Amino acid sequence: MYRGRRNIMRLEEYNAKRAEHIKYKIDATFVAFTELEDIISKSQLSFQYFDESEKWVSERVDACMLLKKDLAFNEKEFHQLAEAFRDIAQRLQAHADEIDAAEF
Repeated sequence: MYRGRRNIMRLEEYNAKRAEHIKYKIDATFVAFTELEDIISKSQLSFQYFDESEKWVSERVDACMLLKKDLAFNEKEFHQLAEAFRDIAQRLQAHADEIDAAEF
């Protein structure tokens, strides 16, 4: 299910296609980066979670977009990316909780 802020013209159709795409790691990665565009910094993700350059991550994301499995992330890197997203989500949740708990 699409959780972004963009106005999708045919949302049901988009969600049906999206459901098919997220069955495979290479496609799910493409969907994630497309939907999180301008929210997730590839530069910081590269540096903080992979100790690589932005170019390195961009090349792998681009390979996912073009369905070039040999140039995309490998199994270990896909897992590392998923863990990075989980860490970012936990950090965001913690900050949101602190904001809610703070006095006005």
